[in-house]
Amino acid sequence: MSKEFVAEPDLQFTKDLIAAGAGDLKKCYQCATCSVACRIAPDNRPYPRKEMIWGQWGLKDRLLNDPDVWLCHQCNDCSTQCPRGAKPGDVLKAVRKMNIQKHSWPRFLGTLVGEPSLFVAAIGIPIVVVLLLVYISGWTFPEGPITYSGHHLGEGFIWVRLIQVVFTAALVFAVVSMVISLKSYWNSLETNNPVLEGGPRRDFIPSLIEALKEILPHTTFKECEANNIRYAAHLMAFWGMIGLLVTTAIVAFNFDILGLKPPSLSGPGTVPIKILGNVSAIAFIVGLGIMLVRRMTAPDQAGNSSYFDWLFLFFIFGTGVTGLLTQLVRWAGSAPGAYSLYTIHLMFVLALLLYLPFSKFAHIGYRTVAIAWSKSAGRDIKLGVEPNYAPPAAVEQAEPQG
Repeated sequence: MSKEFVAEPDLQFTKDLIAAGAGDLKKCYQCATCSVACRIAPDNRPYPRKEMIWGQWGLKDRLLNDPDVWLCHQCNDCSTQCPRGAKPGDVLKAVRKMNIQKHSWPRFLGTLVGEPSLFVAAIGIPIVVVLLLVYISGWTFPEGPITYSGHHLGEGFIWVRLIQVVFTAALVFAVVSMVISLKSYWNSLETNNPVLEGGPRRDFIPSLIEALKEILPHTTFKECEANNIRYAAHLMAFWGMIGLLVTTAIVAFNFDILGLKPPSLSGPGTVPIKILGNVSAIAFIVGLGIMLVRRMTAPDQAGNSSYFDWLFLFFIFGTGVTGLLTQLVRWAGSAPGAYSLYTIHLMFVLALLLYLPFSKFAHIGYRTVAIAWSKSAGRDIKLGVEPNYAPPAAVEQAEPQG
């Protein structure tokens, strides 16, 4: 016998959800084709049908505290097979955006990144900061060999100490903000998805390890049918970004701690760190390029793209392209072009760091936490294991009779 449940619809939440990208939510008539089509939804209480119910009913707390919205990998098999064109994939994507904004710390930055009306402010902050660094460093293109930074003021284009202080501070802020935001989300899952009395729970660390084993090789992406090329594109972009981060960390450690100059970039060369950086950059750009092409040429399979999607792609694609162009122009020996592109590249990098916990980049953290929590609770997206938390009575009441 189900527990008594009193629905308290929030009609404004439904309107906000539609505005966030779930424009076809009201077309859903609960046929459950979407849940049948999904290859990775657990057998018990599969998504996204129940999420479509909650969205239409305005059950804000149920939807924003539902880990299943992050188990979805946006393959859009559900959307392509929906007989009404309700696009459940877009609905879950909109919920994920609202989830990030809800748990963002500080909250105003989540709003800054998520609202189209604040685009100028969002891009203006990194532009102003980087131009200030260039101004303090002399605002001139130094003569001689192209040197982007130096240990002393007036040596190179930008004083390296300024970059160290500002960009390290941005990275520390991003990490702290992400940890606080993800902790808030974990606590929300724990509070709003109670485990049945006596139900077993796995420890967090083993659950996290299981989640990473699934996330790092992108295992779940392989289950996609409607948008299967997304697996290769996402994998290249993901590992390309990791390779670039590793390259940057090694070069920064050698330069800042050991006092070793980076390998010469006057030509392609065969220095291992340069090979890693160049291969990672190419993989990163190719992966993102495939995503962009798919979004523009096959929106039915890739899903409708919102401002939140495009802003993320703008920042991340801009970082990769300007970084690669900066190196190519330096090889060509054009000092004005190299220094100008380097300045633009720094703007994109700073934007990525500052907005990491608030943009679509935050998916990495939220998805990891949600999958780890689900495995801890026994809700295995691959095996369809019976969950250890009570099914919402709202869904039971919504099941068709007879």
